[in-house]
Amino acid sequence: MFDRNKYKFFSYFYFMIDQYKHKQLQIGLVSPQQIKAWAKKILPNGEVVGEVTRPSTFHYKTDKPEKDGLFCERIFGPIKSGICACGNSRASVAENEDERFCQKCGVEFVDSRIRRYQMGYIKLACPVTHVWYLKGLPSYIANLLDKPLKKLEGLVYGDFSFARPSAKKPTFLRLRGLFEDEISSCNHSISPFFSTPGFATFRNREIATGAGAIREQLADLDLRIIIENSLVEWKELEDDGYSGDEWEDRKRRIRKVFLIRRMQLAKHFIQTNVEPEWMVLCLLPVLPPELRPIVYRSGDKVVTSDINELYKRVIRRNNNLAYLLKRSELAPADLVMCQEKLVQEAVDTLLDSGSRGQPTRDGHNKVYKSLSDVIEGKEGRFRETLLGKRVDYSGRSVIVVGPSLSLHQCGLPLEIAIKLFQLFVIRDLITKRATSNVRIAKRKIWEKEPIVWEILQEVMRGHPVLLNRAPTLHRLGVQAFQPTLVEGRTICLHPLVCKGFNADFDGDQMAVHLPLSLEAQTEARLLMFSHMNLLSPAIGDPICVPTQDMLIGLYVLTIGNRRGICANRYNSCGNFQNQKVNYNNNNYYKYTKDKEPHFSSSYDALGAYRQKRISLNSPLWLQWKLDQRIIGSREVPIEVQYESFGTYHEIYAHYLIVGNRKKEIRSIYIRTTLGHISFYREIEEAIQGFSRAYSYTI
Repeated sequence: MFDRNKYKFFSYFYFMIDQYKHKQLQIGLVSPQQIKAWAKKILPNGEVVGEVTRPSTFHYKTDKPEKDGLFCERIFGPIKSGICACGNSRASVAENEDERFCQKCGVEFVDSRIRRYQMGYIKLACPVTHVWYLKGLPSYIANLLDKPLKKLEGLVYGDFSFARPSAKKPTFLRLRGLFEDEISSCNHSISPFFSTPGFATFRNREIATGAGAIREQLADLDLRIIIENSLVEWKELEDDGYSGDEWEDRKRRIRKVFLIRRMQLAKHFIQTNVEPEWMVLCLLPVLPPELRPIVYRSGDKVVTSDINELYKRVIRRNNNLAYLLKRSELAPADLVMCQEKLVQEAVDTLLDSGSRGQPTRDGHNKVYKSLSDVIEGKEGRFRETLLGKRVDYSGRSVIVVGPSLSLHQCGLPLEIAIKLFQLFVIRDLITKRATSNVRIAKRKIWEKEPIVWEILQEVMRGHPVLLNRAPTLHRLGVQAFQPTLVEGRTICLHPLVCKGFNADFDGDQMAVHLPLSLEAQTEARLLMFSHMNLLSPAIGDPICVPTQDMLIGLYVLTIGNRRGICANRYNSCGNFQNQKVNYNNNNYYKYTKDKEPHFSSSYDALGAYRQKRISLNSPLWLQWKLDQRIIGSREVPIEVQYESFGTYHEIYAHYLIVGNRKKEIRSIYIRTTLGHISFYREIEEAIQGFSRAYSYTI
């Protein structure tokens, strides 16, 4: 989803293309002068166009855009290239400046694609706060003014008024809704005062309400003084330390965090040369008409963008307010204030439909899609149009576990692999003279001839692929793997890489992409291979760790008795009944019901398991290499057994030592289970596979 907190410092965006065709997208607050410059046009007769003053779109009889409306051709450009509203046509580039415009309708003779980026503006009859900066968390306006958000909202929506600081001390202060009893008790003396002819002048001079009051306070701010005062207050709170009162200490911590945010915000405004009063709108930009189209369908059906309906509401309410302000002597103050509130709410709905709780709906109970809804979300302008482009040489499928794969491998279904590597297979088929042209090569691929799979495996052997699981929250969301062909229609993935993708095997899907250029393949091999990303880039902890289903398997493998020989002295481990292991050339020690078997190698233990002589969790003794850690251990043996030939067995909790009559150590056995042996073998093979892959990349 579009992170509004991250981009809240930005309102509108525009493309800039320089003479070298370098494209860049700049997002930021803009001044009213810049908004006006985007839309301003000066006709040859001196008339200035660009302001949208009418809520109409197309004429119902002629189906032509209304003048000064939301689709006006004078403001946004012609619908048909080089043809004005009158039907006249001129060259798109004329030597005389006057010939670029129609003398009758004032439409410029340019390409119709100008309607995709030519903007207009609405001159608001009263200042309006930008809802992102007022109601966002944290509220930037409340942060700069150091005032509670509730009070600022009450001021914006006309619940109370501020006194203008025309002198050092305010001369008048009126709070709506707070002194109703007092006002009703002395109504006979207040009414004549409000009805005096000079009250309107007095009100405009002394009382400020709505967004205009906030704009004046923001304009009076000195950002450098804010930083200095906030820093002084923060140091005072830091020097005070803890008082012992939990509530007071909590308030002090909250205040310190607030001061830090306020200093950072003021610093950003200074660095970007942005004025705080720009967060209050006087001019409202109007999007180009091609970005909010009206489509006519068969049967006189009209499909229009919700943005048009929201713009219409703003223009209607703004025109009503302008009419009341022209007749301010006759219009009641409460009526004007109510109309200002309606304009504020209309602009809020246009920018963010759900900012005031329940989103605005049309007559069919359908929620209007505001500008914020167009930008944010999975289907928004950024994620779907700019970032979420569909690409060739890619596929998508469900992931399943591939326990037989190495850490750097993934299993690709035949159907996906042949689609991804089709061009490479066709090239090799023609190079090896297996086919004469592309058409025959495609037929061989369609018929799935054996030579196709041989060439496909050769092509895949040295070509990595990229796997991605949405959402890509960090760089480990895209990793490179060496593909191998597998049966079925699912992508096989090593379970150890699941944590980096935040994936599991309950139906998750992953996308596979094929890097084509040598630079992309080199980057994939050196930086993006899964065995190159074993640690978390954020905190440095291991990222390739067992998770989810692997933990169950590891538990089953290592569930054997872990308390040593003392807890299981007489074979209570659940071996198969009446099983024997023959003693032959010191490969096995004789196993009876009250003696655990001895094996000289892990292969012998696996062979006994396949013959059902032992179970997966049966304790056994496995001959181990002479380990100095065991030989030099100071652990006291639990039992020492001597035989008639002079040999002896020193039995410890987890290992035993076999020695001869000369006190020389002949062999060491460790007490383990077949599950532990299997787990150890898998780790050893994984390490060897990693070493081979690493040497291959070097």
